[in-house]
Amino acid sequence: MIGFAIPWIFGVASAAAMAITALHFLSVRQPRVILLPTARFVPERDARAVARQAKPSDVPLLVLRVIALLAAGGALAGARCAESGATRSSILVLDQTLRADSAASVARAVTSGAAAGVAGASDAALPTVLWVNGVANDPGVAIVAAIRESAQQATMNPSLAALSLTVVMPQSVRSREGWDAWRGQWPASIRVLSSGSAAAADTSAGLPTAPGRVWVVGARTVVEPARGLDVVEAAFALRGAIAARGSAVEDAAVVVQRGGAGGGERAAVVVHWPVSGVPTGWSAAPAMDSVGAVTAAGVALVAPWVRTALPPVLSDSVWAIAWWSDGVAAAVERTRGTSCVREVALAVAEGSDVLLSPAADGLLRVLRVPCGERGIPAPRENTNASTRLPDVVAPAANANAFASASRFREAGAMSRATRPQWLATALLALALVALLAEQIVRHESAATAAGASAGASVS
Repeated sequence: MIGFAIPWIFGVASAAAMAITALHFLSVRQPRVILLPTARFVPERDARAVARQAKPSDVPLLVLRVIALLAAGGALAGARCAESGATRSSILVLDQTLRADSAASVARAVTSGAAAGVAGASDAALPTVLWVNGVANDPGVAIVAAIRESAQQATMNPSLAALSLTVVMPQSVRSREGWDAWRGQWPASIRVLSSGSAAAADTSAGLPTAPGRVWVVGARTVVEPARGLDVVEAAFALRGAIAARGSAVEDAAVVVQRGGAGGGERAAVVVHWPVSGVPTGWSAAPAMDSVGAVTAAGVALVAPWVRTALPPVLSDSVWAIAWWSDGVAAAVERTRGTSCVREVALAVAEGSDVLLSPAADGLLRVLRVPCGERGIPAPRENTNASTRLPDVVAPAANANAFASASRFREAGAMSRATRPQWLATALLALALVALLAEQIVRHESAATAAGASAGASVS
């Protein structure tokens, strides 16, 4: 099968070849001789007339010219030779952490219908499995990887017409910002499966695991002098999260360190929340760097915040769990063996009741969940054709499970090079040989015509 990366260029070359072919059906010949009276004003030169004929003239020249035009047009249009492939393709994206159980994970996804209507169809290829790092951090990387793979498949298989996407997700993720940003770039529905079972569980009610009890230690910014509670401890106490006074610090699941004093190193979760709002390892923010809100677990806490510190470099072992409204991390989590350390860069003014409002539930809850909990539910989609897609999807993208391959080619993802790579050189060489052969044929035709004319004059 032959295809073209830029079909319109080859179309122009084909039109030019047709025009030249039409011109070869016009012949230039000497008309019938008519004797005129004493009309001496007629110039003395060979008379010629243009007339149509049933067969093209100079067939060798016509063939060489058409070959030269089509060969050059094919080279410039990015001609590619490939066998006819599947017209539909299925892409399955899984987190790299599931690779140890790859066979079972893929089998569950395919069995549950991830490739329904694709893998079993006669015009479909087997699902393409992509192992991607960071799906548990932000599933947006799955869409990016799928778009890249779709562009490559559309390039390698000119007959490809449609693609489907299935993403196997954990029950919860650390962030959905990338997913929300890239979701509209996939022009069809996305089948979302849970990594724990074939059926996607609904975790929209909130965080999947019950948070632990909290013990606040260190320096205090007193908000309730009678009870000796600072603003952070009062916020946890309002939600019934403070551990009993008679228990030891180590008995609490979460220890919040408000000052330089230690304590609770053996706790499952240690939260460094200094009164100054500048945790150890963070850099001080520019003066009067105001921010309008902080977001955690999908809940925004709007207040006249002043950013006091800038976060460290994020990595696989250091990730954000709360963000300022401009996307900068306001709190991070670090792994520490089987436990973890969370650092919060929020300076709460003495006597402020901002943490007592219901909008602070997301922030306070994400600080109490067990280590490794992502804090927000993973995105889910209903692939039923009767269900409207989320609002982030473009109106032109309906609930069809397949995305058109032409969308990825139109986006410029398709390579414009010929395939195989030597094909462009061969086509240009053929065009050059045809042009040289045309010159030789024309020279020989002119010499033959001249000889014939000379013989006629002699006779």
